[in-house]
Parts: sequence; structure tokens; C-alpha cells
Amino acid sequence: MEFEVQDMTCGGCANAITRAVTAADPAARVDIDVDAKRVRIESAQPADRVQAVIEAAGFHPALRAA
Repeated sequence: MEFEVQDMTCGGCANAITRAVTAADPAARVDIDVDAKRVRIESAQPADRVQAVIEAAGFHPALRAA
């Protein structure tokens, strides 16, 4: 799945998102491009659950592809 996260501005933001997602699903694979504000995630969790986890970390993701 792929999210656009406009309020992700730095490596610290990327690390916070990665930590949140991997805490919810330790097997998740997270690929982040801060400059493009793109977060790609491979997870057994459904997209709405992953989106909620990112939101709980303080960001506002928009689902681009599931």
C-alpha cells in the first residue's frame, strides 16, 4: 500500500512512522521517500488499520494505492 504524508518533513518523521508501523506489525516492510512525501508499506494489516497507526503517530496520511 502507498500513502502520501504531506506533514512528513524529515528523517525523524520517517523514523516515527516506521516505528509506529513496525510496532503494529513487526513483519511489515516500510519504504519511505521523505522528499516525495511517500510511504510504501507491505503488511498483513489492512490499509485502514495501517492508516490509523500512522495517524496515531501524529501524521495525516492519504491512501494512494492499496
